[in-house]
Amino acid sequence: MKSIGELVDPRGQVVVNDATLASRRGHTQGPLTIGFLVNEYNPSSGPDFTRYTEVLEQEFRHRLDVTAVVRQHKPVLSRPAGDEMLASFRACAGVVNGLAK
Repeated sequence: MKSIGELVDPRGQVVVNDATLASRRGHTQGPLTIGFLVNEYNPSSGPDFTRYTEVLEQEFRHRLDVTAVVRQHKPVLSRPAGDEMLASFRACAGVVNGLAK
């Protein structure tokens, strides 16, 4: 397992220091696919989580052997992600799900 170093709260507070990614069942060492599920496609105001996922992607590519990314946007914040959307993450070693507020 590779260490991702330090995870930092987007507001600047350190959340976890020297964390490592948890193994996902069935995943072997080597190239990784990671996923991002954005809960609000067009925020009316405030931070843009899509942009934040792009920054995270660059860090993951720099620190880990990430070769592919799946990024999905829920069309409506209050509705759960559909089966087809969730299925698109099946090959991912991990998925970051969030909403910038």
